[in-house]
Amino acid sequence: MRKFVAVAAALAALASPALLLAGPFAGPDLWTDPAPGPHLVRAQGVNLCAEREGDGAITRLPRLVLRPCDPNNFDQHLEFVPNGVTTAAPLNASSVVWRIMTREKCLTSARGVVFGPPAVDEVTCDTRPGDLPQRLGSADQNWFLVRVPDVGHYQVTGFDGRCWTAQGGDFREGVQLVMERCGAHRGQRFKVGALLGDVSTQPNLLAAEEFGWQRVTRPIPGGHARFRAMPGQNLPSGDYTTGIATADDRGQACAQLCAEDNQCRGFTWVDPRARGGAAMCYKKNALNAPVTDNFTNSGIVRP
Repeated sequence: MRKFVAVAAALAALASPALLLAGPFAGPDLWTDPAPGPHLVRAQGVNLCAEREGDGAITRLPRLVLRPCDPNNFDQHLEFVPNGVTTAAPLNASSVVWRIMTREKCLTSARGVVFGPPAVDEVTCDTRPGDLPQRLGSADQNWFLVRVPDVGHYQVTGFDGRCWTAQGGDFREGVQLVMERCGAHRGQRFKVGALLGDVSTQPNLLAAEEFGWQRVTRPIPGGHARFRAMPGQNLPSGDYTTGIATADDRGQACAQLCAEDNQCRGFTWVDPRARGGAAMCYKKNALNAPVTDNFTNSGIVRP
């Protein structure tokens, strides 16, 4: 039977002053991570996705295995929730710390394992006394997304320097995901798929909004429900349409237009005082470094 024990060093890292709540927009590195909400996590080069699987055994917790990808399979919907930022992120990761959840529980490096690599288990999310509602999960329930030097793949890395890994190092159907030291082999490379919907629980809604992800007026069924607000910021260039006259609403309608357009990665809304009395919306299919501009509000819809 597994004993639930603390991972002291990792807990110390999570509790340290280096871990911060997200403040104002912190730079282009944050665009590389996914929008909060449910995603498929696909193994590199194969049609296999991480799936929650339980076998009913009292002593064995539900865990992640690889099964053929199926966007209609709820057990493959892994919900990503931003849980603050840190100044101690691994190389090639953004500063965002993530909780990754299934069925409103947290994915966790299996606790109390003495021999062999721990599994990626599903357990109840821990709450740290005195924290804000969105600050959930102990260190082994928080993750980094480390960018791999190819197109769109990540290593999912814990605070202890171990990564989600296909047991045995080979992606195949039914193989369990375990925690092993991060390296260069393919069995640790995953792609986070398209957003499948909005975050699901009140703590997750609070977490997304604390981090700056605001809800669009009309969520797109099966698609984007949020945008990362950038008040007082202009995303220069990257326009693929001419300016669109829009409501004087600080950019909410502009965010909606972007969410409904699969080409649109972000937008800049221009205050009517800067455009001869007409509020304008500029949709972007490329994201460039923002510049401060008090007459604009921008947002990231598809990182």
